Amino acid sequence: MKFPVAGAAILSLLTSATALAQTPASAEPETLTAGASSGGTKLSGWFLEPTFGTTGFDGRLNYTPGLRGGVYLNKRFAVGLAAQGVASSATTLNSNEVRNLGSYGGLLLQYIWHSDQLVHGTFESTIGNGRWCAVGTGGSNSCATKDFLVFEPAANMEINVAKHVRFTSGVGYRFAVAGSGEGPSSRGMSSLVVRTGLVFGSF
Repeated sequence: MKFPVAGAAILSLLTSATALAQTPASAEPETLTAGASSGGTKLSGWFLEPTFGTTGFDGRLNYTPGLRGGVYLNKRFAVGLAAQGVASSATTLNSNEVRNLGSYGGLLLQYIWHSDQLVHGTFESTIGNGRWCAVGTGGSNSCATKDFLVFEPAANMEINVAKHVRFTSGVGYRFAVAGSGEGPSSRGMSSLVVRTGLVFGSF
């Protein structure tokens, strides 16, 4: 007489365990772009960042003032544009001569790690092109320029200074592929980059 009761109890436990193990049909997996919700990719803010850095270029220490800006997606990704100047103590820029002066920039892609924490990290890449003026021609401020392609990955540390201000500092490496013309080779254009900046925006 006890066996039917025990069997019923076991059957009840198995049914309950199966019900708990089942996942509702409407549930979706957590992803990088959607987080724990199924809301998809959303615009979550914007930024504008003046920067200043140092780098090697053509065998010299060069300074790289720049500006970048873009939008945030889900507080994890940033998409925007970056532009950098390249100049050194050997740079000349006047009405009679232009020498050793360049710039580069392009598409900026960034991943932000725990952006709401006081100190957090970012990983980024700039993909684009640039121009280098080795020697100016005549008095017209025109240069025989040398074009180059750029891929520049970097890792940064960010500090949330205020609600709409962040301080950032990081290091990267510029891989360059030089075109034809007067100026440094691909190896001479490729170098370590150290950069700091202030990020203004809605985070």
